[in-house]
Amino acid sequence: MTEYGIKLVSAGWNNENFVGFSERAAKRWQDKLPSGTRMLLYETGAKAKGTKSIIAEVEVTGTFEEGEALKQPGEEHDRLIPVKVIRRRESQNPIPLERARAIINDENYPRMGESWKPLSQAEYDAFIKEWA
Repeated sequence: MTEYGIKLVSAGWNNENFVGFSERAAKRWQDKLPSGTRMLLYETGAKAKGTKSIIAEVEVTGTFEEGEALKQPGEEHDRLIPVKVIRRRESQNPIPLERARAIINDENYPRMGESWKPLSQAEYDAFIKEWA
């Protein structure tokens, strides 16, 4: 069964072959993110250039253990999970925060400390239709 969700990424994510998690989030979600999991990436507005939008779609291709091999010196994330990019950030228009909130029916998304939000397949498909 394919898992679906939204993963928060720092401003400036640009089609890398990994997505970063904190140590705490990796421990919490590692058993819920098998290969094949589909992630929509929400770029935070933590830096001036952040879009506060859904910007891309990726698919998990490995484990957090395999992600250790992707770490570069100075890597800011505690744990990395390997992904392949399905929809590149420049290949479609970003889905703004207000629209994302409407799709998931959650006016308070994203919450402090929440880096991964599981979605139903219907919710995920609604986001994909936004790009159609």
